Amino acid sequence: MDERDMDDECLMPKDLGAIAFDMDGVLVASEREWERVFRGVLAEYGLELTDADRADLYGCSDEHENEVLSRAAGVTIEEMAASKNDYCERHPVDYGRVVIEGGREAIAHCHEVGLKVALASSSLAVDVARMLSETGLADSFDVVVTGDHVERAKPDPAIYLRAAELLGMEPARVVAVDDSSYGYSSAHEAGMGVIQFAHDGQPPVSPDVIAVCRDFDEVSVTVDTLLAAGE
Repeated sequence: MDERDMDDECLMPKDLGAIAFDMDGVLVASEREWERVFRGVLAEYGLELTDADRADLYGCSDEHENEVLSRAAGVTIEEMAASKNDYCERHPVDYGRVVIEGGREAIAHCHEVGLKVALASSSLAVDVARMLSETGLADSFDVVVTGDHVERAKPDPAIYLRAAELLGMEPARVVAVDDSSYGYSSAHEAGMGVIQFAHDGQPPVSPDVIAVCRDFDEVSVTVDTLLAAGE
C-alpha cells in the first residue's frame, strides 16, 4: 500500500463519515470484460480497438463509450448505441465471475466502524442492478447512484455530489474509492478525498490521492488510519 502524507489537510476528510465505492475496476474486475465488448462491437464493423481508444474508454460513462466507438466506426452515436446494446444482450458481462475478492468484507468493515457506504458508478442502472444481484452485494450499500441519476457522468462531480447528498453528508466527510482518472477527477471536484484502488497494478492517477491500495485489506487499513487520524 502506498500511503501519502496524512498531514496534508487538502487530502484528509473532515470527520470521516462515509466511503463511496466505484463499481467497474473496484468491486468487479469488469474493465477487461468491457474491453471484450468493445473489441467485439468494432469487430462486427471489421475494425480493431486501438490503444488510444482503449485508454479513452477506461472508466468512462456509457455516453462517452458510444461517442468513442461511433467515432472509431464512422457511424452515428445512435447507431453505435444500438449496436453495443445488441452485442451486450448476446454477450453479457458476467459480473459474478469477475467479482474482486475482499470487497464484501471491506464494505462490512466500513459499516462496523460506523461509516455509511455508497456505490457511485457511471454505469447504467440496469448494469449496476445486475452486478448487485449477481455478486450478492444488493444489501451492502446505504445509497446507490448510477449514471442514469445525473445529467453528466464522471469525470463531472455530479455522481459523487449526489452520493454525498443522499448520504446526508458534506462531500468533505466522504472518501471515494476509485480506480480511474475519470473517477479521481469526479471525486476531487466534488471535494472528496480519494483512495485509488489499483487492483490491476495501475500507476497512481494523481499525486493527490490519499493512498494507492492494491487490495481490499489495504483499503480497510487506510480507512482505519483515516479514522484514527481524525480522533
